[in-house]
Amino acid sequence: MTRFEARLLHVYACTTLLRSCRAVVMSARTCRTNCGAPRHVFVDDCPGSRQEIHLPSASPAQRPLKDAFMIQRLLNRLVSLSLRKLLLLLALLLALPAVGLIVHFGLDQRHDALQEGIVETRKLAYSIASEQRNLTAGAQQLVTVLGQLPQVREHKAAAVNGILTSVLALNPQYANIVITDPTGKVWASALPLTKPISLQDKRTFRNAARTRQFSSGEYVIGQLSTKPTIGFGYPVLDENGEVSAVIAINFNFDHYNVLFNQADLPAGTTFNIIDYNGVIIDRNLNPERFIGKKVNDGVFMSMVNGPEEDSFIDVGVSGDRRIISYTKLRLRNETFPYLYVRAGIPLQATLSKAAEKQFYNMAFLTLFLVAAILLALFIGKHCFVNRVTALQEASHRLAAGDLHTRVSDGLGGGELGDLARTFDQMAAQLSAREKAVRESEARFRSALENAPIGMAIVSLNGTFIQVNHALCAILGYEKAALEGLTFGEVTHPDDLSLDVPNVERLLDGELSAYTVEKRYITKGRELVWVQLTASLLRDDESAPGSFIVQIEDISDRKKTEKEREGLIGDLQGALCDVRTLSGLLPICHSCKKIRDDKGYWNQLETYISKHSGAMFSYSICPDCESKQCGPGSR
Repeated sequence: MTRFEARLLHVYACTTLLRSCRAVVMSARTCRTNCGAPRHVFVDDCPGSRQEIHLPSASPAQRPLKDAFMIQRLLNRLVSLSLRKLLLLLALLLALPAVGLIVHFGLDQRHDALQEGIVETRKLAYSIASEQRNLTAGAQQLVTVLGQLPQVREHKAAAVNGILTSVLALNPQYANIVITDPTGKVWASALPLTKPISLQDKRTFRNAARTRQFSSGEYVIGQLSTKPTIGFGYPVLDENGEVSAVIAINFNFDHYNVLFNQADLPAGTTFNIIDYNGVIIDRNLNPERFIGKKVNDGVFMSMVNGPEEDSFIDVGVSGDRRIISYTKLRLRNETFPYLYVRAGIPLQATLSKAAEKQFYNMAFLTLFLVAAILLALFIGKHCFVNRVTALQEASHRLAAGDLHTRVSDGLGGGELGDLARTFDQMAAQLSAREKAVRESEARFRSALENAPIGMAIVSLNGTFIQVNHALCAILGYEKAALEGLTFGEVTHPDDLSLDVPNVERLLDGELSAYTVEKRYITKGRELVWVQLTASLLRDDESAPGSFIVQIEDISDRKKTEKEREGLIGDLQGALCDVRTLSGLLPICHSCKKIRDDKGYWNQLETYISKHSGAMFSYSICPDCESKQCGPGSR
């Protein structure tokens, strides 16, 4: 492994470590809920956090293979970059640890700010909830005492009204205190009764009458106080255990605003008091806009189905992202909460200080990084780029044919100096090799041109590349005209297929050379017999390059062979004729006729003429003449 690759591996390990640190900072605990995700973490310590980051799971056996594949891809991309870009990347990599530390500390500050915001919202929600619990306990004691008064049991309205008025004056947290008969009709009130009032349809009255216990009510606008309130009801039982009256006490929430103003909280901090039905009873910011309206169903159900207390990052009632904490309030004898206290701090305000500090750190780092990049570019230009450019220009001159170019004198020492000396040695070797190649080509060209038989170099598609004078003489073409023609243009059509199988075997390496006799067509459209011998020239990588062929005119030999074959044919015919009359010939003893192969009898002259081509002339021998004419007839 080279130093550069080792450096890259080190950088990759640092990057992986920073990414792991970031995941550790952002996650306070692993989720234990059944969300169906492989694994996910939270941005804060609070249980049930909504700000989740899902992480893919991977088996331990797959991680080394995946990391090795990523490193290989990174190396492949790096080697394709220019030297300037590599130097710039190196400067960035050198600044990466500082970036990682700043980001790490920034995340720590962000995390601390989030935790501080969570603590503040929890404290606010807890203080309001604690105050409400205390007030509720006090109200329960108060109505219990009121229920035992004789005036209340005897329904003495005037006396009871005075008592209730005195209690209300001493307890400004109460909006009103009223007492109803068993039907819900109000017969006593701390505030003056200006009209008949009935609580028959109110949750405060119904729950108290049904459960016969101290019970919670719901959000209502007081009919006498005209304030947003939530009531509690207490049943007064007679000696038979029947409900004889219900004492309803309603709370207003003005004192919570006083409690909130005493706390030193960030700007934009809010609290909401919500009843069991999701209706906002009290709010410190823009109360006229939200009081009496239901919160978003999703927001409300997350509290209903959530734990007793929780903190998370979510969208607030007003639509902005907030750090939110809530707590539930319920009476001991009731299953469901009657109030939800929800406190929130704007996320942006919480993180603004951490972001501002991180901005200054990043600004300082940017200046340092720019200076490092400029210094790296300056050093790289004079120590690397200019020297590499000189080598590049020398290589271009060498590629253009200037084999005498040298660069080692101008590049000095170091690795690039060694590379320059190696370049000069390579140029010298190329010069010597080029000289040897030129001499070899000159010898080959001389041998080709002066050969007594036709010779040619032919491309793989059959085109004459170079021909000698002997071949031009055979075909009757000028050298310039013949070079550029193809074998098919000078070959007799009936002989075009003779070369095909041999050429295929030659290209496949099955043959080193082949010889074939074929007919060529000269420029004057005459036929000439030639003997062609072809072999394949291959390049340095053994790939087919071109054919070298030797072409010899064998027309005279073909003519002599044809004449010889004619004489041999005549002799063979005569021999056959002689052989036809040989052997045993059946001849008639009487008429001297000869029987042929088919069983017919022929005159002797006819048979011999047919089988030998001999012609007969008729005469008479001396013996026959003496027999026919007598002795002395001559």
